[in-house]
Amino acid sequence: MAVLLLSDWKPVPLRRAVEVRRPEGRGNPGPVWAPVLLTVTIACVVIGPGCRRNEPVRAARSREIMGTLATVTAVARDLRTASAAVEAGYSRLEDVNRLMSDYVDDSEIGRLNRFAGGPPLPVSAETYECVRRAVEFGRLTGGAFDLTCRPLIELWRKAAARGRLPTDPELAGARSRVGWDRVRLDTEARAIALPQAGMQIDLGGIAKGYALDLAAEAMRKAGAQAALVEVGGDVVAAGCSPEGRPWRVGVKHPFQTGLLLVLELSDRAVATSGVQQRFFEIEGRRFSHIVDPRTGQPARQAPSVTVIAQDGITADAWATALSVLSVEEGRQLLAAGTAPGVEAMWVSGSSAEPIITRTPGFEAYVAP
Repeated sequence: MAVLLLSDWKPVPLRRAVEVRRPEGRGNPGPVWAPVLLTVTIACVVIGPGCRRNEPVRAARSREIMGTLATVTAVARDLRTASAAVEAGYSRLEDVNRLMSDYVDDSEIGRLNRFAGGPPLPVSAETYECVRRAVEFGRLTGGAFDLTCRPLIELWRKAAARGRLPTDPELAGARSRVGWDRVRLDTEARAIALPQAGMQIDLGGIAKGYALDLAAEAMRKAGAQAALVEVGGDVVAAGCSPEGRPWRVGVKHPFQTGLLLVLELSDRAVATSGVQQRFFEIEGRRFSHIVDPRTGQPARQAPSVTVIAQDGITADAWATALSVLSVEEGRQLLAAGTAPGVEAMWVSGSSAEPIITRTPGFEAYVAP
């Protein structure tokens, strides 16, 4: 991934994708496009607080993982260390995909789903922690985030394939198998149980952010002074760029081509979600791929929600929850201190009259 200088940044036309521009003259092909929720642009720009110039080197790789493009960048004292850190980061991303993909039958989540209604199953420390945090986010968001929503997602996916809306009995049947508070956690045995047959776990709204955290941690342990990890639009920015400046991340406008704004981040994570980027089309109407676990209906709130948090798992989960909640519900929840350190931006309204709403602390991260 190239470093694009954005000191004279202007909005530029973009597709609904992330464009990864690889450095010229290094035997790399042209831009790679992958459909994601956030347009990411990495750059070296204005020096930020707490960052110092120290002449390190950078290594960056882009690979497909988790069904999307992942770009891992390490900053270290020498190229060998930076390259080793990149590989350490990818190894952790692959660990999460292997353990937690609900589309892989022999993953730990796949086994939990297959044996729902049975006894608790011991799992790895990584899977247990991710599920534990997912249950906690279910409590904090009043069920707007629900790791057991997979029966509803599968119902709407099948409805799209059939070309007809789900019936009320079908919705009621799927909803009867959903409930974050029904997941059973045994800390001592590090085991998880789904008490009802047909219950299903889907960590799609949290595992990616958790994977970014694990990758950044592994890169630091491998000698990286700083790291930037991006998977499908979710980003963890650890430390500063080689020039001692904050990493810059561009957020795409949900209604127009180009960027809405650029964020300057150091030791922070950002995730963007929304009801427009991916959708089901049924009977000539578009329905968001994000389903409200409380009602069983596709979310119809703000077209775009961007969340900044101290770690990837928090940013990922809250971006999903705030896409389900109304803007006012989300604002009130964050204002009440439910999620310390979390800042959010909602883009609602229409293409003709977009409405931008931000939490008070969001502005501190916006590049001038």
